Amino acid sequence: MSLPLRRREALALIGAAAMAPRLARAAPSEDRAALMRRGFNLPDQVPSRQGQRPDRATLKWLRERGMTHVRLPIAGESLMARFSSATTIRAAIDDFNRALDLLLGLDFAVSADMHPSDDFGRLHRADPQIALAALTEAWRNLARPIQRLPADRVFVELLNEPHAEDAVWRAQAARLIADLRKDLPSTTFIVGPAPYQRVEALAAWRPLEDANIVYAFHYYDPMAFTHQGLTWNDADPLSRLAGVPFPTSRGDPAMTRLLDGLRASGEGDLARSIDLALERPWTKATIAAQFAPLADWSRAHDAPVILNEFGVLRFKAARAARLEWLRGVRESAQANGFGWAHWDYNQGFGLLDEAGRPDAALIDALLPT
Repeated sequence: MSLPLRRREALALIGAAAMAPRLARAAPSEDRAALMRRGFNLPDQVPSRQGQRPDRATLKWLRERGMTHVRLPIAGESLMARFSSATTIRAAIDDFNRALDLLLGLDFAVSADMHPSDDFGRLHRADPQIALAALTEAWRNLARPIQRLPADRVFVELLNEPHAEDAVWRAQAARLIADLRKDLPSTTFIVGPAPYQRVEALAAWRPLEDANIVYAFHYYDPMAFTHQGLTWNDADPLSRLAGVPFPTSRGDPAMTRLLDGLRASGEGDLARSIDLALERPWTKATIAAQFAPLADWSRAHDAPVILNEFGVLRFKAARAARLEWLRGVRESAQANGFGWAHWDYNQGFGLLDEAGRPDAALIDALLPT
């Protein structure tokens, strides 16, 4: 299903003076939208992390299998003088060029995703203006490499999950777009709301004046299912979860046993938080209901949308449940005309199995034959 991208025709019919600011920039073409329909995230390439360079043959197979788009997360601090030396910045730019040459050479479209860590996040909360200057600097460091690349194949995602308040970030996004347009006049920008790019937050957003934008959201609901057994923070109660089912609802015997077990082991707070999340059943129908208001928003504003992060950790989730959730999210995204990019490539959420081979059943859930 094509994304709802007919702004040019709509504007020609409307011709209202109030819409004049949006006429200054053409909307993303249908071709660009089509390229973003099926994709995946490929982290740890900018800067290049030892042992994480992807296998070219595997990438080629994914392209032939039907993936059209790679979201390329960039560790933003590596391009900011506040956090990195000139040598580190040059190395990051080299890694960026290397990654883009590989992916474009395999006929992928690429979203360059500014994806900083908590260092930038803390700065963004504490001093949004200084953070905006650092973010602008990072994009200026990449503007020249991006200029050499085809604008219909390389897109720019301004900032992943901004840490500032949403009203602050929205104003900053508008300023950043206006600034970057001097160097990237034809580039499609990707932007979403702060702080977590949730589906309901984007459905409440007012589109920006620039028309050449795709709007992005992330989806990991319910977190108790998608993040059970997480490994990067032992203090997080989700790290102690296992066997959380999907689909499920209150009254499901499997869920009742799990909640009773949590309470018996002293995890009453965790049990209460899961029970609260069960106010709506965890089903494909609930996913579709969460996506529906954003689909209405997309049609009302003729604003293209991409779900550019979704996934389930493989550590503790039952395999069949993981595949069912992925299939349900992907089907709901496609039914509403949203592009999508799975998180991630070969790590805990990955498209590849622990041996580094494509996970055939998972890929079938995303790309049915």
